[in-house]
Amino acid sequence: MGELSSSSVEMAEKAGKLLDEMVPSINKTSDLVQEISAASEEQAAGVAQINTAMTQLNQVTQQNASSSEELAATAEEMSSQAEQLQQAMSFFTLDASPRAVAQGSPVDGRSSPNRQPPRPPQQAPRKAFAQSMAGAPDESEFTRF
Repeated sequence: MGELSSSSVEMAEKAGKLLDEMVPSINKTSDLVQEISAASEEQAAGVAQINTAMTQLNQVTQQNASSSEELAATAEEMSSQAEQLQQAMSFFTLDASPRAVAQGSPVDGRSSPNRQPPRPPQQAPRKAFAQSMAGAPDESEFTRF
């Protein structure tokens, strides 16, 4: 029985030593797992930001596509209107012979400016105020302090 108990004590001591050696490794593994967890959270936040940016980019792309379609329709309408205008203008023809210039009209095609007579100067504000006060009520009956 003594041998059994001494053998059990030795085994318990070995188990204790092994556990003492394992604890630092377990702590290190726990720290690594926490770092991996934090990195995964940061990565998830980054992926969420990228997802938001992609959604915004998709919206802008759709708006651009819509604007492009509207612009194409407008260009087609303008082309049609330009064609109609050309057809309407083809009705008119210009005479190729030179025309005589009327006397008194400028040769370079510019019209002479119309000269207007200068305006009479306006009354100064003080003068206008004094004239408006000329018809003021008589205040001679009031007592001034």
